[in-house]
Amino acid sequence: MLGYKSGGGIHPSDGHRFATFAVYAVALVVPASGKWEATVFHRSILFASLVLIAASIGGGSAFAQEIYTVRGVVVDATAESPSAAREQAIAEGRRQALGRLVARLVPSAVVPSVALPTDDELANLSLGFEVEEERTSAVRYVGRMTFAFDPAGVRRFLTARGVGFAETRSLPVLVIPLLDTGAGPLLWEEGNPFRAAWANTIIGLGLVPFVVPYGDIADVRDLTTAQALGGDEDALARMAERYGARDAVIVLARPRSAGAVEISVQRIGPSGTGTTQIETVAPPPVETLSVSDAGEAVRYAPAVRRAVELVEDSWKMSNLVRSGLESRVTVTVPIDSMGRWLAIREGLENTLVVSRFDVVQMTRKEALVDLWVNGDAEQLRVALEQRNLRLVPGAGDYILVQRGQEIPVPTRPEPEAPPVGTSNTTTPAPGSTAPSYVPASGQRS
Repeated sequence: MLGYKSGGGIHPSDGHRFATFAVYAVALVVPASGKWEATVFHRSILFASLVLIAASIGGGSAFAQEIYTVRGVVVDATAESPSAAREQAIAEGRRQALGRLVARLVPSAVVPSVALPTDDELANLSLGFEVEEERTSAVRYVGRMTFAFDPAGVRRFLTARGVGFAETRSLPVLVIPLLDTGAGPLLWEEGNPFRAAWANTIIGLGLVPFVVPYGDIADVRDLTTAQALGGDEDALARMAERYGARDAVIVLARPRSAGAVEISVQRIGPSGTGTTQIETVAPPPVETLSVSDAGEAVRYAPAVRRAVELVEDSWKMSNLVRSGLESRVTVTVPIDSMGRWLAIREGLENTLVVSRFDVVQMTRKEALVDLWVNGDAEQLRVALEQRNLRLVPGAGDYILVQRGQEIPVPTRPEPEAPPVGTSNTTTPAPGSTAPSYVPASGQRS
């Protein structure tokens, strides 16, 4: 059996500073018989390590790099030799991966207008790739790959074309799939094919992770159909927390004529209650339908995918990074332990709308920090919520705390004792007010 040396497994792209880390593997090629030989590479840990090196050199974070990594890219190429087919497959896979990344970051209405770069430009945007699985013959290469892209390079690519994009990943949201066929709304009942469609539809990795409830006894206990229809925030919050989600998304489906489905979608939770979006979705191809329960679920699959797209687009529009818009937000961070400070600092480092932050002043009790934000204060608040951080108004600026952390009680300095024989009554200056929060003093670092 013949073999050839490849960069197989993990491949840093040319032109990047960590490309000197060469990793080689032997991929087996079949003889002229034309039979396939399957080769699977398991190099995820090393691939992640190389990408982390690249991210650290480029000033990015591991969290940012995960957003800019595209997995499960299927390739299939034919050429005059195995190596030529492989190189062609890599180039095609890289282009496919960047297209998927653009769809992840950019609102769906804008995606068709984004022209992808040339192969050379595209190679410069890539940090490297991992071969998850591959099969080769004398003239054909079939595989599945993961591609990692340079966050700074992709940002420049989109910004140069005037394309707004989002890169803040939401905490998971819990889907509440309601179906109204005219005979009364269904939620946990067995005859709800819309809930089955959510359970069976594969949802791609985007900026909003979706959690589909089991529909078990605990779900029936925690949320009634009436509570779901009414958007009961307390009941939804309890159930979302049980599933490790932050917000809930109420999706109500109504069958319409000719197989179409009308959906109404609303996100409810700490990230903010959005407006209800209503849209009618065309039915799937007739050949995919049947009279079985599974066929009923398939009928609602396009409605599921469109509901996902609506939620994703709404999130992106609320968190767009626009070229030239950078604002400074000053926050006071109460510190009750070193662990608390390190956790908050890590959260800031993983909040992608924060381009940088400067610790202006620090004492044992608090830190004064300037955040440079690609957006406004509301975008910052929503982004920090996804890192389990809260941004609340303070005295002139903001207070930044972890979720569940108590906000310090406002304090006033003790007045000095007046000299003997004088009145201790003072009159405030006209128009002056007492601050609601007084940061403790400290030395500039």
